[in-house]
Amino acid sequence: MDVGTAIRTRRSVRRYKSQDIPEEVLREVLEAARLAPSAANRQAWEMIVVKDSQVKKDLVPMCKNQKFVAECSVFLVAIEDPAQKWSRVDATIMLDHLTLEAHEKGLGTCWIGAFDKAQVGALLGVPPNKEVMACMTLGYPDEDPEARPRKPAEELIYYGRYGERQ
Repeated sequence: MDVGTAIRTRRSVRRYKSQDIPEEVLREVLEAARLAPSAANRQAWEMIVVKDSQVKKDLVPMCKNQKFVAECSVFLVAIEDPAQKWSRVDATIMLDHLTLEAHEKGLGTCWIGAFDKAQVGALLGVPPNKEVMACMTLGYPDEDPEARPRKPAEELIYYGRYGERQ
């Protein structure tokens, strides 16, 4: 699958098959994350890969009771370093690379933004000088969500100066 197709066809998946991800496939998805660009190549992010079923169940109430958190094959937790100015942006880029590689490999992902940072961090042993930035589910989709509408480019893009259309 080419990148353009991956961008156009990737969807947020909230229903997963009960199927493990082969280690080689998971390594390839994580490698795409590792190769993401970062400010001054600092790579000021880290990731926790959660496979344990009980830990995923424990995460559900910390993620606003989103039950599919327990149903995914792997739960990913992106950790940022608040002392690094661009750490949050870098972690976001990293996760976006990961979503596209996962989609290319037939896996589904869903960004989890509704969660309790302190509780997730405490459960997973995140040190106090680091912060949980975002979470993501990963697994084989058990649904094929329709594309959601997007605003037209004319509402989002300006040329040369804010408010100027081409």
